[in-house]
Amino acid sequence: MATKENVLTRTDDFIKWFLPKIERFPRNYKFLFGDRLVEIQLDVLENLIEAYYRKEKLANLRAANVGVEKLRHLLQISTEMRFMSFDQLEYATRSLNQIGSLVGGWIRQQEGKHGPA
Repeated sequence: MATKENVLTRTDDFIKWFLPKIERFPRNYKFLFGDRLVEIQLDVLENLIEAYYRKEKLANLRAANVGVEKLRHLLQISTEMRFMSFDQLEYATRSLNQIGSLVGGWIRQQEGKHGPA
């Protein structure tokens, strides 16, 4: 259970770190691009919570893993558009890599129980 709680905590922390960053996005991108970034982050969190409580976890874990990858790409674009600094991207990438590693480990653990899908 510690890994699951750890990935939830890290995801919560990432969202709390990121939310104030949206305020610095240009107004014409804040509501479209910023909202999309937050929507994906919340989808990742929701998928992890559902995986935590469901017997069949793999679909939610895989969806969370795809969401983490989407975030990596969108944050890279945010940096290229100068909505975020390179230092912020570096921190975000490190955080998402940690979250992704934990999700990947959880997926492998679940596949070991049920066999690969």
